Amino acid sequence: MKPIVVLGMGSRLMMDDGIGVNVVETLARESPEDEYVDYRVGETDWEYGLDLIVSAEYLILVDAAIMGKRPGEFTIFPLRELSSINSGISQHHLHFLEVMQQLDQQKRGIMIGIEPFQIDFHWGLSRELNELFDPLVVRIKDAIEKIKKKYREDRNLLAKD
Repeated sequence: MKPIVVLGMGSRLMMDDGIGVNVVETLARESPEDEYVDYRVGETDWEYGLDLIVSAEYLILVDAAIMGKRPGEFTIFPLRELSSINSGISQHHLHFLEVMQQLDQQKRGIMIGIEPFQIDFHWGLSRELNELFDPLVVRIKDAIEKIKKKYREDRNLLAKD
């Protein structure tokens, strides 16, 4: 298992709720193999993602999050702060918090919450998010690259001690 796990959550059957899945699938296709980052899709199945969550040294959860922003904007939340955020922002992150509380762990990582345009019964993203998709993936990839760089630097510092 690679130390950084990027986990895409959401339901493809609920339009923009699947944005996390689509972003992570695209990142996995476009990113060369490296020793630090593992891209995985959990969709709405936390049982599948449980082993990934527990074994990751650093977790990056990518999911739709209703924050009242413009569609396609994203917000980065430290995982340890999610319990204090309005419980309505994502239908998936509460499962994660419950798992972490049951495991009595303070998981290092972040949630990248992407503002949806519409959540409704429909296969695929809304036209609005489709139009914003490529630049969104680039911005999220840049954020992940910064995290990976910091992780490598921290790891190198520990190795020198």
